[in-house]
Amino acid sequence: MIELESTLESICALQDHRGMIPWAVGAHADPWNHTEAVIALALGGRTAEALLGLNWLMSAVNRDGSYCQFFTTSAVLEPRIDLNNCLYPAVGLLAYLVESKEMGTVRRFMERFDVTVDFVLGQQCSDGSFPWALGPDRRPIDGSLLAGSSAMVISLEAIEALDALMGRNRPQVKEAAEALTSFIKDPASRFLAKDAWAMDGYYPVLAGVLDERSARARMDRFLARHWIVGEGIQAIADSQWVTTAETAEAAMALLRLGEHGIARRLLDDIEALRCEDGGYLTGWVLPDRISFPAEEESAYSAAAVVIAHYLMGIGRPVGLVEGILAKE
Repeated sequence: MIELESTLESICALQDHRGMIPWAVGAHADPWNHTEAVIALALGGRTAEALLGLNWLMSAVNRDGSYCQFFTTSAVLEPRIDLNNCLYPAVGLLAYLVESKEMGTVRRFMERFDVTVDFVLGQQCSDGSFPWALGPDRRPIDGSLLAGSSAMVISLEAIEALDALMGRNRPQVKEAAEALTSFIKDPASRFLAKDAWAMDGYYPVLAGVLDERSARARMDRFLARHWIVGEGIQAIADSQWVTTAETAEAAMALLRLGEHGIARRLLDDIEALRCEDGGYLTGWVLPDRISFPAEEESAYSAAAVVIAHYLMGIGRPVGLVEGILAKE
């Protein structure tokens, strides 16, 4: 078993005094990857740091509930609105609530996050899909992303879980999740062309939108295309660029199917990317293992490793939200 405390420390070391967790030293932040780090901190028992991260999310939200896509330490870097980014803080809130039991704190967050939920649900199309983003003028940008849409299913599941823990019932959240899931499962649905990217391969499985037979077949094809045995998952097929985050997330998808053996092998593969401080290189390019981006240790990579090991420790097939609730 690897020592995860130093990995959590590596994430904390990146967090600034306002709670923002950038991708890496000197890099920008985005709400999704920031939240991934918050989830890891909460699951690792670092509730004070997780709360600080939630505070930053609440400070960064726009009045209409949306989030801009990228932030520097002092300003908005990209004002475009990525709808997947907007909903993912729900998973961080759930992880914090389950670990801290601070219902009062979460209720205060939810008073503001409800505006975000309403804003995002208001963007759903009649076929169940969501545009992947809105421009700064709030006009939809054409196209949906398969991985992003699947991640939104996870976020909607987390919102339902939060509502249940808070004694609330919002049928529109469940209806939105069901409509989005139907769109993802429909073979006639079209997404922006990202099929070479690893995330498109495993995210529908990680989100649990496929039946078991389809999910297993999809992961078999995915591993054949992206896994370099002994090294990890290529973020882009045939690129030879093996990345920590994609490998850990693929392991999470396999854990959902109960494939603990293969998931363990993937997590073992990326231990070569572990650094002395417990952080993880974003990735490297084979066959010479050239670090890319150069010597970058990213918070989201460390977070994905922590979350994957947490789910592995549950010892039974679980999705992300179910795994977080297992702490209840």
